[in-house]
Amino acid sequence: MPINIQPILNLMQSILQSVGQVNNLLPPSFIAPPMNEGIPPYTEMAIPVPQPPGITGLPPNVYFDVSTRFNATQKQKITDSINGVLFNWYLHMTQKWNGGANNGLSQLASCTNTYATKNLRPLWYRGVAITNGRKATEVAMDQFTQIIKDNGFRKSPKARIDWTYNRGITTMRANTAIGQTRVPVNIIVNAYQLDQSNVTTGLLLGSMFHAWLHRAGFTDPKTTSYFISECPMCAMRGYQVKNPALPDNSFYQFFD
Repeated sequence: MPINIQPILNLMQSILQSVGQVNNLLPPSFIAPPMNEGIPPYTEMAIPVPQPPGITGLPPNVYFDVSTRFNATQKQKITDSINGVLFNWYLHMTQKWNGGANNGLSQLASCTNTYATKNLRPLWYRGVAITNGRKATEVAMDQFTQIIKDNGFRKSPKARIDWTYNRGITTMRANTAIGQTRVPVNIIVNAYQLDQSNVTTGLLLGSMFHAWLHRAGFTDPKTTSYFISECPMCAMRGYQVKNPALPDNSFYQFFD
């Protein structure tokens, strides 16, 4: 049965409309949500996988064990950010497929190629040298495919989304994976940032995308010219050229 991607398209439209200048954040007082006796620490969340042409053997869903400390609104923001990552992966694979020629240049790869020049190779990679952002994007999106398959068919350990509360700028954190297969998408999400009205959908998408790139084997630093920053920043800008009025650090300060 074909996957209805219209909700994802609607999400991306809101993302492209939400990217704007980031203001300073004023931290509220912190009250940790109680863990009620008898409530499990995690609940499973299933997210549909869009099915790009030319990619076979994909699962219908990816699965995450999400901490029950997140409230319903926070959990929805996490879901939306994962959907945003999946949409960018789907669109890249569709555009690269190019009607079956499999030689297309996606908007994501084109944008990233313009800006990314450093740390283009994931830690596990042993192939032909990666010398530009286009090739790095193609390798990264192929690795996303591997991660999606391993997760959706339960070949990798359970992916966990853990709760933390930190009044700093960090939104989502993931360790860099050193392997290529059976990699769980384990991410720590800062509930404080999910509650800030000026941490937009676009910023959360970029932070989640950056975390997935860590799980795909790519490394920091999270700054200008480095693939792990430039690729998600391209997604946050809707693949548009950089605007001098919005400096890079207004985006990558939310990466970790």
